[in-house]
Amino acid sequence: MNSKLTAIAVAGLCLTACDFDSTLAPRVALDVVVDGTTVTRSSNDLDYDVELTRCRVAIDTVEFTTNGEMHASLVRPSTVEGFSELLIPTAHAHPGHYAGGEIVGEMVGRFVFDWRESRVLGQADLTQTHYDGANFTFTRAQMSDGLEADDPIIGHTFDIAGIARRGDQEVEFEVQLDQDADRRVVGLPLDVDVGANTDAKLGLALLPFDPILEDDVFDGVDFFALDDDGDGRVVIEADSDAYNRLRRQFQQHDYYGITVQ
Repeated sequence: MNSKLTAIAVAGLCLTACDFDSTLAPRVALDVVVDGTTVTRSSNDLDYDVELTRCRVAIDTVEFTTNGEMHASLVRPSTVEGFSELLIPTAHAHPGHYAGGEIVGEMVGRFVFDWRESRVLGQADLTQTHYDGANFTFTRAQMSDGLEADDPIIGHTFDIAGIARRGDQEVEFEVQLDQDADRRVVGLPLDVDVGANTDAKLGLALLPFDPILEDDVFDGVDFFALDDDGDGRVVIEADSDAYNRLRRQFQQHDYYGITVQ
């Protein structure tokens, strides 16, 4: 066989292989939405009732995965002979959290939205298979995201405001949080089979209260102590203890999930 015929034969094999792969892994497009129903009032470990009035975020591409491994979590047991605050990894603390799976679907792009407001973000391009996890990446908002020049989230990852109440007192608070560039949140729980006739929406959800470990994303924040002048308003400044605590806690995958609607 001469070189020209060989090239044609190889090209034919490639086309056949591509056609074969496409029949093995057909694609499905499903809407990805913000599931605002999960952002409810919660109570932190200092007995503050916290209501979010704004919780905007800037994220990048959302990935959907299959065949992940159970995500180990850290649990804090009761004090035993002085060994308090001991952190023990367990694979059972968060059933449904799988990480490290194969990425077989994604919604590409940058997205700035309020976790409280249910709306369509875009469409995910998905392989027809079973999904058991999802990941996303934090970014920082830019004017090119369709924002006005004076928008407080520009240059930041989160723009959060709310009201903290305890007893008959309350304080309004706000904070703009910055996450590290390309900080990923890995292992959001998801359990769905996607096929040719799947009619569902995938809801990206913030879960301020973790029902498994019974932790709240605002744990450790003493809102009244932050109100130095007693005017009922608090701005949590960068690099303060409260800021650093919130920055760490909003990175944890425990407080996020994917709902199927």
